[in-house]
Amino acid sequence: MKLSKLISLAPDAQVTGNPDLDITGVVYDPLRVKPGFLFVAIDMYTQLDKIEIPDGHDHVKEAVANGAVAVMLQRDVPVPANVTKILVKDTRDVLADVAGEFYGHPSSKLKVIGITGTNGKTTTAHIVESILALKHRIGLMGTLYYKVAGDIRKSKDTTPEPPDLQEIFQEMVKEECSHVVMEVSSHGVNFHRVDGIQFEVGAWTNFTQDHLDYHRTMEAYRECKLEFFRWLEPDKYVIVNADDPSVEHFEKAARAKVIRIGLVNPAEISAKDVKFSVSGTEFTLVTPKGEAHVKSRLRGEFNVYNSLVAAACCYVLGEDLQTLVAGLERSIVVAGRFQPVERGQDYAVIVDYAHTPDGLVKVLAAAKAANPKRIITVFGCGGDRDATKRPIMAGIAEEGSDLVIVTDDNPRTEDPGKIVEDVLAGLKDRTKAQVIHDRREAILKAVEIAQPGDLVLIAGKGHETTQTLKDRTLEFNDFLVADDAVATRLGRG
Repeated sequence: MKLSKLISLAPDAQVTGNPDLDITGVVYDPLRVKPGFLFVAIDMYTQLDKIEIPDGHDHVKEAVANGAVAVMLQRDVPVPANVTKILVKDTRDVLADVAGEFYGHPSSKLKVIGITGTNGKTTTAHIVESILALKHRIGLMGTLYYKVAGDIRKSKDTTPEPPDLQEIFQEMVKEECSHVVMEVSSHGVNFHRVDGIQFEVGAWTNFTQDHLDYHRTMEAYRECKLEFFRWLEPDKYVIVNADDPSVEHFEKAARAKVIRIGLVNPAEISAKDVKFSVSGTEFTLVTPKGEAHVKSRLRGEFNVYNSLVAAACCYVLGEDLQTLVAGLERSIVVAGRFQPVERGQDYAVIVDYAHTPDGLVKVLAAAKAANPKRIITVFGCGGDRDATKRPIMAGIAEEGSDLVIVTDDNPRTEDPGKIVEDVLAGLKDRTKAQVIHDRREAILKAVEIAQPGDLVLIAGKGHETTQTLKDRTLEFNDFLVADDAVATRLGRG
């Protein structure tokens, strides 16, 4: 593609050099540059590892050495005379348009469902996939991975950077997918990662405290979520949670047609006669086109809400009631989302990603609904992130558990001792809690002391496969550690 075509997408561009070069690739990572590529310098941020990496402007020389024939900058830095330099006001903003144009806007050939919200995005996306996959070839994009017609591929970000995102869309089109469901993170919105995507449906699960290390205030965090809703055209749909205190903000922001879901307040898609058990949840799904009994293998009230959001997404896309029920009743296993460790033991062990106050409230409520004799909760809080939620989560854990084991999460560059002290400050009775910094030892201890009928909840890291310390990153997965602990106790290790 001609560079001039891409430059035309930035009216304020200042160009030095040849604008008529043939561009064979668009990247933001200097290590991925190949001869003939356009390198766009952005402040790179990867959500998976939760670390910031250097500004791309500091790596222009590296990009040029790897073959970049043009560079796009928002801060002027020297480049060789034979490399075309394009200066723009905001490289992230332009990158979304450039990537979309270079890849031929593949999202326009797909029905795209975007799921946003503080908690529940990953599970809701998987439920949408479960329903739509009964009749269509589906793509899925999110925190754990991305999938093309059921085939799992490794993913770096919840919401990838525009060139990665457009390349994935293109792959889905080639594999004849008709729909794609994707998680839309607040960082994805704020960093212009989803600019230019033609969403058919936008869904919002809930709004609670998270990411205040980045957004600073709840108002700024909410505004970022609302911005996504403002993008959808009037002939599209938005799904809102009628039972969430912020629902009015989301309804007012929407230009698209609004469909409400809920268990308490009036809603077009709702559930009644809800019954919880250790094996799953039963409820009657209520829609404008009728009612039907659902027997879901997912546990907890929060998963009823996730199921309603997913059902609403598929309902507005034209799926019938029978298909909704069939999709909701399929086996949906989402790593680290209220994931049971099952080896025939006489106590329950659950691994969940709950890393926010609201998330912990909901998984503890789901745990309590299973009617265990005791709840033993293992949790910690991450370093270099919102510190205000630490004592809040401690109070929640104390109230909802019979015993709390406070441990390390991902300390990153912070002192683990300081993090734990912040957590303990939220306890009314410190004798109810034990501190075991080594997360593996904490999990082993919880499993060791569990008695018949107890439930061990391991919260905070969920699907994550590493633990980030100040000086190193360890391989670590809560589920595998817990599974090994249970097996060892049973004499099968």
